[in-house]
Amino acid sequence: MDSGPAKGRTIGPCVQNSDGWVLSGPAAQRLFDKSGIGIPLPKNELLLQPCEVLFCNRHRHLEMAENWLAEQIVESAELLHETAALEAMRVPGEQVVLANNVVKISPKTIVSDGSWALRWSRSSNLKTGLAAAEVIWVRDFEPIQWNSLYGWAAEVTALGRIAEVLIVDEEMGVTTYRVNPAEPAGALNEIELDGLLESETSLVGGRWDGAFMPKDIELPEQIGTPLPEGKWLDEDEVRILEDAADENGSISLLRDILSRKLLPRSGFKYGTRWRLYELSIGEEHAPWLLQPEWLAPHDWAQACLAARLANGVHKTWLCGFQIDDKWCYLALQRPPSEGRWSGFRH
Repeated sequence: MDSGPAKGRTIGPCVQNSDGWVLSGPAAQRLFDKSGIGIPLPKNELLLQPCEVLFCNRHRHLEMAENWLAEQIVESAELLHETAALEAMRVPGEQVVLANNVVKISPKTIVSDGSWALRWSRSSNLKTGLAAAEVIWVRDFEPIQWNSLYGWAAEVTALGRIAEVLIVDEEMGVTTYRVNPAEPAGALNEIELDGLLESETSLVGGRWDGAFMPKDIELPEQIGTPLPEGKWLDEDEVRILEDAADENGSISLLRDILSRKLLPRSGFKYGTRWRLYELSIGEEHAPWLLQPEWLAPHDWAQACLAARLANGVHKTWLCGFQIDDKWCYLALQRPPSEGRWSGFRH
């Protein structure tokens, strides 16, 4: 656990300069050496950002000037929420360095665009060890830009780090999720989609919301829901057999799923468009739940619910979207229990 100075001993207060808040005295060097807080300055001083000042006030007995907090909240309305995110990781003992501090402390360390902080595990050496994760924090009501989130997660993952998102709610509670680019792939036989077109004339029904295919017409197991009398094809599967124009993207997405040798089935029970199987149904459970971007959660509160449901049934929740005409997939997952940074209750 993260520990501070002996009870009753106080340090500070800080003095403001153009870059933040400066702490002077022996405690300044100690804070950086033991906890990686702030940026060391000459003359035994330490430059702190407002969230670090508030954290140190709570956990390092740093004195704050009168009205300091009220004035800072006027400057930054989300200071308390940012501090909650910092606190959630630091109180269990993790070492967290703000991204702007990393650039100044270790110029050779690469920090992904958009990252708020880097996290070292509590057992790692801040000076010689590698960062375990890059972190962003968000409010629960903030909208999600899936393409941008994918770009950030891809950059972090390429650096060998975990991409972590800390979601802060109105009670200053913190929920942790991990995001990473995914490449779902199955082990079924490849489908020749052009070969399916000749089966289109055998479809029975109105076709706008699906159609029936009699059992004397053979289709790959990836296409249609089996029935004693044949197969039921949903509207997207019908459009593939019709070689229809892809008006809303779902046909193109389904084609990409099939090209990955996956077996798609309805994800209705799980609140998604599809559940995806690697192998034939009955050989294993579906590892993934897939939601197209246009049906995906719009904010982090909704995304948390979706990912939590998937985690509860031992599946990975995916969002699918196009970047430069290529289908990309982003996984949103709950970390293992030892990596779930949650709000520190005061």
